[in-house]
Amino acid sequence: MSRRDDIISAAIRLAEASPPGQATLSVRAVAKEAGIGASTLRHYFPTQTDLHEAIARSSMDTAVQDFSIADPTLDPAERLYECCAQFLPTHEHRDMQLELWFTMHLSALGPDQRAVSRRLLEYGHDFTYVCLQRWLGILAAEGHIDPAEVAPLSTAMFTMLDGLALHSIITPERVTVDAAHNQLKWLIAKVLTPQD
Repeated sequence: MSRRDDIISAAIRLAEASPPGQATLSVRAVAKEAGIGASTLRHYFPTQTDLHEAIARSSMDTAVQDFSIADPTLDPAERLYECCAQFLPTHEHRDMQLELWFTMHLSALGPDQRAVSRRLLEYGHDFTYVCLQRWLGILAAEGHIDPAEVAPLSTAMFTMLDGLALHSIITPERVTVDAAHNQLKWLIAKVLTPQD
């Protein structure tokens, strides 16, 4: 593991040990946790924003899992659903997840938009596309999807996932957690329907 990765890991440990919403990721605290001096930390992360952005990117990279997508003995629809459902709200954390989704978009695109928020939103979008293309590519290699359809299907699935989050905020009585997950299952059934 590189020194840069050590610093990010130390910051994540501090954040995880803090009460929700109260992480204090000061340069001194993170440097101490990483076992380095503040000047060394500043060499890798010149600003607090640089450090926070690196932590957010690292968290995104490790939060999404491939589960059993590569196991051809399991039902392809169930494997794809298990992976894609990670991007939808759950019953336990619905309000918090939707608030985070909305806040991230507002911070990146709203009237008081911040460049770092825009970069993180773009990174999250790119990361989601990469995941969807990887999962659909695996199913295409198994013959469940036309390989030429992987890219457009990735866009369609991402558009639906993002739209479900938005509609869950706007019309929560119609797009409930269960309704959103059922809509995802419907789309997956269509995606995996054999073509003539």
